Amino acid sequence: MRFTMLWLVAAVALLGSAVIFFYEPDVLAEGVAGEMEGEAVTMGMALMMAGMALAPLVLATAVLFIPGRANAITNLVGGVLLGGLGIFSLISHLGGEGFHAHLVPGLAAGAIAWLIAGLSVVALRRHSLEAAPPGSLKLEFTATAHA
Repeated sequence: MRFTMLWLVAAVALLGSAVIFFYEPDVLAEGVAGEMEGEAVTMGMALMMAGMALAPLVLATAVLFIPGRANAITNLVGGVLLGGLGIFSLISHLGGEGFHAHLVPGLAAGAIAWLIAGLSVVALRRHSLEAAPPGSLKLEFTATAHA
C-alpha cells in the first residue's frame, strides 16, 4: 500500500509540473500558436505528455494487485524509468536558458521514483531472505536497543 501512495504522490507532482509549466511567461501564447519550446505541437507530443502523467497512476493501480516479489520488481523497474526520466529532464533543462519553475515538482516526482526504487530493492532482499531454502545460510541484520 505504501508504494501505491508514493506513486500517487509522484503522479500529483507530475501533474502539478504540467500546470506550472503553463504559468511560465509566454508558454500559453506559444501553445495557442501551436508551438511548445520551439517545436510544433503534434499528437505524438500530446500522447507523450498523457503517458507521462498516466504512468504513475497505472503503476499505483497495478501494485495493488501484483503480489510479493513481482510487486517489488514492478516498482523497481517503474522507479528507475521515472527517476531516469527526471535526471534526463534536469540535464536537458539545465542546458537551456535558465531555471524553469515546473522543474521543481518534476524533480520531486523523480526523487520519489528513486525512493520507490530503493524501497523495492529492500523489498526484494526481504523476499529473497524469506524464500531461502531450509538449511541455507541466511544473514540477518537486526538492531536491538538496550535501555
